[in-house]
Amino acid sequence: MCIRDSACNGWITVGTLIVFTSTLGMLLFPIRQLGRTLSDAGKAMVSMKRVQAILHEEAEPDEPNALKPDLHGDIVFDHVSFAYPDDNVPVLRDVSFTIPAGKTAAVLGGTGSGKSTMMYLLQRLYTPTSGKITIGGVDIQQIDRKYLRAHVGLILQEPFLYSKSIRENVGITAPEQEAERIEHAADIASASGFIAKADKGWETVVGERGVTISGGQKQRSSIARALMKDAPILLLDDALSAVDTDTERQILDNLHRLRKGRTTIIVAHRISTIQDADHILVLDEGKVEEYGTHEELLNNGKLYASLYRKQQLEKELHEEGGAAHAE
Repeated sequence: MCIRDSACNGWITVGTLIVFTSTLGMLLFPIRQLGRTLSDAGKAMVSMKRVQAILHEEAEPDEPNALKPDLHGDIVFDHVSFAYPDDNVPVLRDVSFTIPAGKTAAVLGGTGSGKSTMMYLLQRLYTPTSGKITIGGVDIQQIDRKYLRAHVGLILQEPFLYSKSIRENVGITAPEQEAERIEHAADIASASGFIAKADKGWETVVGERGVTISGGQKQRSSIARALMKDAPILLLDDALSAVDTDTERQILDNLHRLRKGRTTIIVAHRISTIQDADHILVLDEGKVEEYGTHEELLNNGKLYASLYRKQQLEKELHEEGGAAHAE
């Protein structure tokens, strides 16, 4: 049996056609795989650069003569300015304020105003370009890094949870503590409700970075974990942004009742989160624009008052929209 083809005197056999198509099929697969291999090679090169950057990062030097003072004193920013390496534009500019020991302070400001940078400076993750930060009169640059970080509870907006059970994640900073303390910390963070509803309760595995739970549940779990340290200083860097307002209020009320001399600093965008703080600091482009209580700042009629009116209007419009939708 032959098939007509002008390149072969008008005819080829079925066998020749089968051999041709089979050979073509065997050639196509390696060519396609070559494209995938080149793509994977590009990803591997990028990954290798990231791994090398970590491996070549210099370890923080030991500090055998560093101080380990009591950290229950006032936190003072004394004319602090800071710019990130290789960036000439300062993030913080001549920032000065005092947070009395055992009080709750709040930091409000727009994106890029330097709020998170202040939290990193307090943990000695960076060093001020000028000025100094003291706790109880001691410059934090003289305090042992490990000691400082062990006594400061930091809760980030995007917390990191390990691929372990909820109980292991919450109790990881104090693994020797009994179950009652872990559950009590979860109660304060309003996390007990969703934990009880989880498939395996406290033994539910949340996955790397907490992929199996919501953003609000991750934040509540990280708050409970930080409370297990019983640190004298607690930093909440927009750590309530993913929870609803009712849960937010419950957590803040619990923290206020159980403060016990703990100095708390809350970074937030919502004024409802910070209006009950003892002191409120308003940052704008790295500068301190206002400092005072909620009532004092409202009476000033400046940036804080403007943000308050704007958020109140947004809240009223949202409530009206929800009511109209319900009807």
